Amino acid sequence: MADTIRLAASNIAWTKAEDETVYAAMQAAGFTGLELAPTRIFPDRPYEQLTPAMLFGGYLKNRWGFAVPSLQSIWYGQTGSIFDPEEGSRLLDYTEQAFQFAHLLHCPSLVFGCPRNRSVPAGLDPAEAAARADEFFDKAGRLAARYGVVLALEANAPRYTNFLNRTADVFALVKRLNNPGLAVNLDLGALIENGERLRDFIPDLGWVSHIHISEPGLAPVTRRPEHTELALLLKAVGYKGFVSIEMANPGAAAPVLEAIRTVAEVFA
Repeated sequence: MADTIRLAASNIAWTKAEDETVYAAMQAAGFTGLELAPTRIFPDRPYEQLTPAMLFGGYLKNRWGFAVPSLQSIWYGQTGSIFDPEEGSRLLDYTEQAFQFAHLLHCPSLVFGCPRNRSVPAGLDPAEAAARADEFFDKAGRLAARYGVVLALEANAPRYTNFLNRTADVFALVKRLNNPGLAVNLDLGALIENGERLRDFIPDLGWVSHIHISEPGLAPVTRRPEHTELALLLKAVGYKGFVSIEMANPGAAAPVLEAIRTVAEVFA
């Protein structure tokens, strides 16, 4: 049984001006990971900034004791659809750059949300859509494995997209493909919004590479019974990944600091 669960927070929740305030609170609460949205650090062509990324990773480790357990918003600003062969090929090329970027940061997991890019176009036959998605993700997983990372697919609720809405759908796809470069990002906010139950996924937790403690709509994180349930389950199965706070920027640091305290108390 694991004694502790490693904690992180995603930097989409605060501004650059608040970085050091939040980093200090994370450090004091025992957090050891900072999840990155790459364009939050490097707004222009982030995956070409390899040397600056390595320097930034060194700063996080040496100054704050933070690893980078995950990247998210990996296609921020990108257009195109995984269901279009030509656009999908371009997106795979871009994603390979993200895998190289993650590898240099010693970051093991990249979250695949990308709701717009994965929405099934109107008129596309469901069976054909499923086949194209399988082909895309199988190729993406094989690319990820070359760089020693995984692409972690997550459920996005119907308000965002019409594909892979439920946590059960994501587990089914990843298990079906059984690709070493694919995993699941367990998103608590999506699970709650969908009315799914954590206990139904106990047998599948071995497929999870990363976990988001989030609320529907990325509202500020507040304490829920599901947090305690999840902590007990993860300790029971010996989960080795990170549990990360994910919330939209609330416009002030106070809700972020409160979420850090809450998660630290529950998952310690």
